[in-house]
Amino acid sequence: MRQAGRYLPEYRQVRQKFTDFMQFCLQPEIVTQVTLQPIERFDFDAAIIFSDILIIPHALGQTVKFLEGTGPVLASVAWPSFLQKARHHSILPFLDPVFQAIHLTRQALAPEKSLIGFVGSPWTLACYMMQQGKIKGERVGDFDSVFIESLLEVLQNHCVDFLKGQIQAGCDVVQIFDSWASLVPAAQQGKYLWQPLHFIFHNLRKVYPHVPIIYYGRGVSEAYPILAAQLPGISFGLDQTVNPDWAAVHVQPFAPVQGNLDPEALVKGEFKTQVKKILDSLSAKPFVFNLGHGILPTTPLENVYQLIEQIRHTEGTPF
Repeated sequence: MRQAGRYLPEYRQVRQKFTDFMQFCLQPEIVTQVTLQPIERFDFDAAIIFSDILIIPHALGQTVKFLEGTGPVLASVAWPSFLQKARHHSILPFLDPVFQAIHLTRQALAPEKSLIGFVGSPWTLACYMMQQGKIKGERVGDFDSVFIESLLEVLQNHCVDFLKGQIQAGCDVVQIFDSWASLVPAAQQGKYLWQPLHFIFHNLRKVYPHVPIIYYGRGVSEAYPILAAQLPGISFGLDQTVNPDWAAVHVQPFAPVQGNLDPEALVKGEFKTQVKKILDSLSAKPFVFNLGHGILPTTPLENVYQLIEQIRHTEGTPF
């Protein structure tokens, strides 16, 4: 159910010691500690390494700050020189603390617990980078296509390198988060979403043919059946707007899925009917129960306990 976060008091206790969030993400021992917190409290089946998708632009030299009440703010850059440098710049030395954290976490996790690594998709990273974090729903037509293609090409290469490093360090599964995929009109999704996804998938498969790869694209699930045929072995994350019955018919026969409880329902405690619907629709085939997006900081811990209890005690589910 996503990584440790602001809904955990033990996380907040550690987080308050750091004023710079990105530096917080580059402390191997601390990252290991907060990655394990949800496992220690809830006994989840997998841990997701504590990091942030914006670690890649930060590593490329576009400084990222997280401001209270604002979210991420990315520095303005001179794009021609930035892109030129980014094409030939290795981010791996900068990200070595992440790999150290993965190694430490994998050593600490029980063997039956999976460790998940991740990146933001090239498109989602580009959205944050081009708009300095202030994404307001602008569509792709607002940007110069030649520039976007150049930026995506740079980012897809760095995503591959970062994911390879995470797998080498000990991740069992990797995930690609495409939170802003819905901003791309259908006619341009091939160029801006699917070409980079194909590039990442195939380059990982060449080196790690058996490591599971999950793609989460918010608002673009209608493309999943075609992608499943094109990318054999891929898995999909479902956002909370996807009808589980539709996914069971059109996606699950071809690829495992995970999802897709509405995080707001978990906050309100109004989730039992929705959980039953998801389990009834999806649990007979390859499936991981998860939220449809990130867990919200206002989520009561008691609701999380009740959710886990419901899932693990539902007759007929393999949990």
